[in-house]
Amino acid sequence: MIVALSVWMTLAGQGELIERTLAIVSGQVITLSDVRLAQQLGLLPDIDRSADADTVLAGLIERTLMLREVERYAPPEPADTLVAEELDRVRSRAGSAETFNRTLQANGFTDGRLRGWIRDDLRIRSYLSQRFAVTAAESNRQDLIADWVADLRRRAVVVVLGR
Repeated sequence: MIVALSVWMTLAGQGELIERTLAIVSGQVITLSDVRLAQQLGLLPDIDRSADADTVLAGLIERTLMLREVERYAPPEPADTLVAEELDRVRSRAGSAETFNRTLQANGFTDGRLRGWIRDDLRIRSYLSQRFAVTAAESNRQDLIADWVADLRRRAVVVVLGR
């Protein structure tokens, strides 16, 4: 404990930010590390990796709201092969295995936690496909999803603490 406190104080004295809570969505914390990882590995498909942190944070807030709703209806678990395929895509976006592992480590993520993130993303996609039929015109479907997310946000407690 004393060693950890000493390391923290040393790093804090150097001005290096270890972690920061950026938002709380109905009790679920979104941290600076979450934003960095989403940016660096391109984990938000509708948001470019070069987007600023505020845009990524907004995407993570939406993702958290959707995931809370998905948890209520419990769509089927994605197949392990689908999770593995998506994980391979994420790894390839990182460039090299070394960069991928360094990115995970720098942001306090493990392979297992990233698998869980991917699993949740696949569950969200499944839910959206089920709830908002793919047969609808794509622009109309996106509007319906945006309205749904706005309604989720109105019903949730979302506190953005800023950067």
